[in-house]
Amino acid sequence: MEMQWIRENMETEQIIAARPTQMTVEAEVALPGGLREEARVYYTDATVQVNGGELAGNRITADGRVNFHVLYAQGDLAHVNALEASADFSQAMPLNAEETQSAAVRLKPRAQVQRVTAKAFNGRLLLQAVVNLNAEAALPRTVSFIQDASPDAPVQKATETISMQRTVGEGENQTLLREEFELSDVLKIKDTLFATAQAQVEDILAGSDGTATVTGTVTVEACHASDLPGRSLVYTRHTAPYEQQVTLSGALGNALTARTLVRDVAVLSQEAENGRVMRAEIQLTTEMTAVEDSAMTVLKDVFTTEGDALETHAQQIVFRDGTVNETAAESGRTVLALPEGSPRMKTALLAFVRPVLVEAARQKDKLAADGILDITLIYQTDDSAAPVSVRQEEPFHILFDTQAMPEDHLSLTASQVDPSAVTGDRAELKYILRLNADGVRKHEAQVLVDIQEVPAQETFRGVTLYYLQPGETLWDAAKRCRLPVEEIKRLNPSLEAEPRTGTPVLAYKR
Repeated sequence: MEMQWIRENMETEQIIAARPTQMTVEAEVALPGGLREEARVYYTDATVQVNGGELAGNRITADGRVNFHVLYAQGDLAHVNALEASADFSQAMPLNAEETQSAAVRLKPRAQVQRVTAKAFNGRLLLQAVVNLNAEAALPRTVSFIQDASPDAPVQKATETISMQRTVGEGENQTLLREEFELSDVLKIKDTLFATAQAQVEDILAGSDGTATVTGTVTVEACHASDLPGRSLVYTRHTAPYEQQVTLSGALGNALTARTLVRDVAVLSQEAENGRVMRAEIQLTTEMTAVEDSAMTVLKDVFTTEGDALETHAQQIVFRDGTVNETAAESGRTVLALPEGSPRMKTALLAFVRPVLVEAARQKDKLAADGILDITLIYQTDDSAAPVSVRQEEPFHILFDTQAMPEDHLSLTASQVDPSAVTGDRAELKYILRLNADGVRKHEAQVLVDIQEVPAQETFRGVTLYYLQPGETLWDAAKRCRLPVEEIKRLNPSLEAEPRTGTPVLAYKR
């Protein structure tokens, strides 16, 4: 008789990664002084923000902006100034897949500054940032498969339960966080030059109206010009709480993940009633994703014991079964030797560290990260009121207590960098390295998409001894002999649950 099969549709999410791309973004800005005045760059920093992405064919185009911050002096080299500049970019990245189009595609472009340089030339600053770009596209897929046989079908069935995860809601909220921080009179701060900030998500509270609230902490690190004797630059650190409400398009799902990005920081210090204060405006963007977990039982294989045989057609599917969104932090220490010929150091003023990740690997229950620390040290000498800046690269190796994998999107930032002079030509730097990891876990499975009845080949009658071939299980032996698995187990009570290759299997068929 013709058998009936129960069909079902599976809603999955295919994750396609773009090929990592490196690009150079440049900017040029005029210095306010005269062309003949000597200009010296002490430090250059850059942050990158991606404003969005667009999928066309098999390419993702990401648009964004690089913001530069420069500490420099012009004319009077003891008087350190700060300036900002920005440059927009648009960069295409090819996907690791054939051409695809989907109106419901979700894009996740990311960017990180790898290296920054600045050069003073003829009254102008030439700025350059090397930026690493990557992106992922999440494409919804519907797979039609055979879930089961009708209850009266005389077949042996092997089933598998697939646990999967898909995005069911997304949202984003931008806000301007305004804070005021007191500055100690002891530091004799006369001007605030620039600041950086990092945001950390601490809690996510789902509402009943399709919204969720994210709370966390923003840490601001500021560089100031000072009137302290022998210390023209000082550094302060401040923290402030933040709260953002995000409206999700879609459902809240089973779990929520969020990340808060600092888009820009503007700072200004001035005298107030109770002393000097620093006012900060911090542009925050919180991105939230809602995921839903589901489980589905699928027909992995099927065969008959009598009559016509079955010819199965399977399709290999790749689906998402987990989400990674982790943060880990570890302290580090390094001793920096000044380049040969550098002026001797009296006081270490400031140090800036940009970690560049070169390689990551799992070591037991930790993630080992190896890379290069791009270090800028600014210090004071005995001979001049003008500070001295040196730039060095030092290797690092650090272990993070995290479940993140090397294939996840990993980014490193350094904070709380504390330099101190050890000798006239050496400085010790203590710092915190923070690892941010996000990504997805993927799994593969076979589902049956078609089953046809075909004439069966003759099988043995009576007793036979069958030896398991490489990779075969008891199910494979039962299918080859066209006997129920339970019958094979009854005839071979001493067989292990997962017998080895070459194990003899006794079969009897009337």
